Amino acid sequence: MSSDKSAVFSELIGEIRRSQAANQRFDRAVADAVGLNLTDMGCIDVLSQQGPMTAGQLAQHTGLSSGAMTTALDRLEAAGFARRLRDEQDRRRVLVELTPAASVLDSFFTEHVEMSRRLYLEHTEQEMRLLLTFVRRGRVFNERRAAEVEAQTRERPDS
Repeated sequence: MSSDKSAVFSELIGEIRRSQAANQRFDRAVADAVGLNLTDMGCIDVLSQQGPMTAGQLAQHTGLSSGAMTTALDRLEAAGFARRLRDEQDRRRVLVELTPAASVLDSFFTEHVEMSRRLYLEHTEQEMRLLLTFVRRGRVFNERRAAEVEAQTRERPDS
């Protein structure tokens, strides 16, 4: 790796880490503004992207235990952001969905949408495909590693 490439790569990794910290800070600020916590915000994010799902599926997406998921859903219901409802296809199943009240969160992300639009206009399709590949590989790697660490944690005798 050339020294220029190595320096740019180091700067990129540093910027990704700072970006992750900034994302967490913003998410925490939004959560505080609406009376939630980061776990609740993560559940809302998954539901907003994936749509209604069972509590078990939501727990799998977020990495929460079933007990922690029940507690999070209780908080989200109490805050009016989510509700549990019977699955119309299988009445034995209970689905979790966002309520219209959750749309209050959209106002916090308006500027993000505008900035994303500006970035879209500034970059070529080829550049976006490169970024997509880089971000997707990092996400897949982190999901795999999170599952591995979660499994190791569950196997510990003191858990």
